[in-house]
Amino acid sequence: MSREGRSFRCRRIQRRGLPILTLGLAAAFAACATNPATGKRMLSLVSESQEISLGRSYSQQVEATMSIYDDVELQAYVERVGQSLAATSERPDLPWSFKIVDDPVVNAFALPGGFIYVTRGILTYFDSEAELASVVGHEIGHVTARHSVEQMSRAQLGGLVLGVGSALSRGVQRFGGLAQSGLGVLFLSYSRGDERQADALGVRYALRDGYDPREAIKVHEMLGRQTAARGGSGVPAWLSTHPSSADRIDRLRQQLDTIPASALTGTRILADEYLRHVDGVVFGTNPRQGFFEGEVFKHPDLAFQLTLPRGWQTENLPQAVIAQSPDNDAVIEFKLASGGHAAAARDFFSQDGVRQRNVSEGSVHGFPATLGEFEARTNNGTLAGLATFFDYDGHTYRVLGYTTSDRLETYRPTFSAATNSFDRLTDRAALEVQPLRIKLVTVQRSTTLARMVAGRPSPLNGEDLAILNGIALSDPIEPGRTIKWVVGERPPGRSSNTSGSDAR
Repeated sequence: MSREGRSFRCRRIQRRGLPILTLGLAAAFAACATNPATGKRMLSLVSESQEISLGRSYSQQVEATMSIYDDVELQAYVERVGQSLAATSERPDLPWSFKIVDDPVVNAFALPGGFIYVTRGILTYFDSEAELASVVGHEIGHVTARHSVEQMSRAQLGGLVLGVGSALSRGVQRFGGLAQSGLGVLFLSYSRGDERQADALGVRYALRDGYDPREAIKVHEMLGRQTAARGGSGVPAWLSTHPSSADRIDRLRQQLDTIPASALTGTRILADEYLRHVDGVVFGTNPRQGFFEGEVFKHPDLAFQLTLPRGWQTENLPQAVIAQSPDNDAVIEFKLASGGHAAAARDFFSQDGVRQRNVSEGSVHGFPATLGEFEARTNNGTLAGLATFFDYDGHTYRVLGYTTSDRLETYRPTFSAATNSFDRLTDRAALEVQPLRIKLVTVQRSTTLARMVAGRPSPLNGEDLAILNGIALSDPIEPGRTIKWVVGERPPGRSSNTSGSDAR
């Protein structure tokens, strides 16, 4: 974002002695509006109807790239909690929607217009409905305060275009415009002030709806413990602009101290009810959605395998499998497409800025395919690569291998080898692999988590189980308490997604 976009503030204009404003700046000042959640002035070049339309469009993209978690009862539960909270907000008439995406990362995000998503990953770490309400309330706060609208307005004011967001590792981000699916709004990181404001609004909505807002502290403690357990790793670059968990906890406590004790009397936590809803939820990466054995990526549900170059960094993202070269100068991207191989190829090669070469019909392991070369103009220069589209078992797949234009001949054999390695998955063990799941355990006698770990098998270590339950290994656990356990066997090899924290 430009310096001008960051520093702009809505304010009154004194007409005396001022020259005529340019049309764009005049429009910006004319677009100053009252923030519905805070009552303060804000910049808004996006109307509410436009906001809703944008959010609906982005939600379709989210659900096309991040599948909705297949649990009707849990989905209905989260929707009910969210709708009840939204009804207490300053914008109750938005077309609010609350859904769970099938992603192991600890995360939640809001789209303009009231489209809220939480991951199944974050749900496994909550210990009560009040904790869920605090996070959903926080995301509602981003919408009611129109944070994304204000960012988009500042971007327009600064002459910026909302481009494609890159969810790739940092070394690949400069290539993200070609690889990703247009969810730029998801990667407009909120400012520290926006995050603090959303925290405060989340407390407001939780309290209005009868929840104990003090449970929000436990969520931030959990996020802090996760970050510490990973040595600060696994945190995306945009999170560096956020207040730390400790800072947010301090501010939340200051806000909570202003709430009269009488207002907290009788508020709900609903731990047992919440835990019943997450019993059996998939924990961590779901190997049914793909996992790596060395360089071989195997996808049990779609019954295929693909070999990626040795030594390349690989990621299994919700929308694509990505491999990045050791020198950070080449990418292979494998993903689903639509419409059959010929139509998918036409759609790709007809994009603005993409120039095709040597497009022909062929096959990949006997599956009908369209193959070609391309060049694409980006903000960072010209990329060149190979594009292959083929049909297999009722689906269409797209494989792109691309690099800078001067390096294509160097990487051509590597790109071709990866594409041609696609084949049917016939390994019975891989086809039958199952995910880890949450299982509730009711403690029968006084114990500690450390003792439970010693006597009860789990694929998770003790510290991870402690974070999962919001306790320490040595904390006493009284009879009758319900503990979340993780059961199952880890798949062979490694999974490329993590359950690291991305909550914002």
